[in-house]
Amino acid sequence: MLLFIILGITTGGFIPLQTSINSQLGNRVKTPFLSSLISFIIGALFLFILSLVTEADLPLINDTLSALPWWGYLGGIIGMLCLTLNIFLFPILGSVQTVVIPMVGQILMSMVIDNFGWLDTQPSPLTLAKLAGIVLIIAGIMITLALPGILAKQTPRPRSTTKSSKFIWQITALLDGFAFATESTINGHVGTVLKSPIHSAFLTFLIATLILLVINLVQGNFKKLGYLVAAPAPAWNFLGGVIGGINILITALLVPQIGIGLATILGLMGQIVISLVIDHWGLLGAEVNKVNKIQVSGILTIIFGIVTIELI
Repeated sequence: MLLFIILGITTGGFIPLQTSINSQLGNRVKTPFLSSLISFIIGALFLFILSLVTEADLPLINDTLSALPWWGYLGGIIGMLCLTLNIFLFPILGSVQTVVIPMVGQILMSMVIDNFGWLDTQPSPLTLAKLAGIVLIIAGIMITLALPGILAKQTPRPRSTTKSSKFIWQITALLDGFAFATESTINGHVGTVLKSPIHSAFLTFLIATLILLVINLVQGNFKKLGYLVAAPAPAWNFLGGVIGGINILITALLVPQIGIGLATILGLMGQIVISLVIDHWGLLGAEVNKVNKIQVSGILTIIFGIVTIELI
C-alpha cells in the first residue's frame, strides 16, 4: 500500500512539471495547440517504444480492443476537451479558481464513482470518515492555494464578466474536474481490459494526437514550426510528452488497485506539493514565490484528510 501511495503522489507531481515544460514550448511556437500536439506525439512514441521493450506484443495490435466498451475510447477525447477548456477558463476565472474548482470537482466525482462503482469499478461506499476526510482535503486545498492570495489581496483579477456569466463558467470548471476524474477511471479500466497500463496510456495518447492533428490542420498552425527552426528549443522543452505518458501509465495502473477516489486525492496532493516546490525555487523558468506557513498548514490539512479517509 505504501508503494501505491508513493506512486499516487508522484504521478500528481508530474502534472505541474508537464504543464511548465509544455508552457515553455508553447511560448516558442506561439500556440498551445501545436505545443500540445508535439507533446502528445512524443508521448505516444515513448509509450510505443516502452511497449516494444516490456510487452510481448505491439500495443493495440491484438484482439483485446474488441473487449473494450464504447466508453473505453473516450479517455483521449475527454483529456483533449479538458485541455482546451482550461485555455478559456484561465482568463475568465483567474489562476486560483481555475486550479481550485476543478480539483474540488475531481474529488467529488471520484468519490461518487467509487461509491456507486461506475465505469466497472469496485464499489467503495462513502462513510462518515471518508466524508470528513473529503471536507479536510478541500479545506486544505483552499488554504494552500487561495488563502495566501486573499490575505495578501494579491489574487489576480480575472477578466470582467457578469455574475451570472461567471457562475456558468464556475460550474463549467467544476464539470471540468468531473471529466478529469472520469478520464482517469476510464484509463484504469482500459488498462485492466487490455491487460497493460502501457497499452491503455498509448491508446489515450493516440486518440488525443489525432484530435490535435485535426485542430492544428484547421488552424494552420504547422507553419509555426518555423519558430523552432529559427530558434531551436533546449531538449528538456520536449520532455512534456514523456512525463505525461508516465503520468497516464501510472494512473492506469493505480486506479484498479486503490480506486479512483484515493488515486485522485494522492495525485492532487503531489500536484500541489510539486507546484509549491517549483514556485519556491523558481524552477523551469517560473517566477520565485516563496512557500509560507499558511501553505504548509494547508498541506498538513490535506495529509490529515487522507489519513482520515484511509485509517479512521
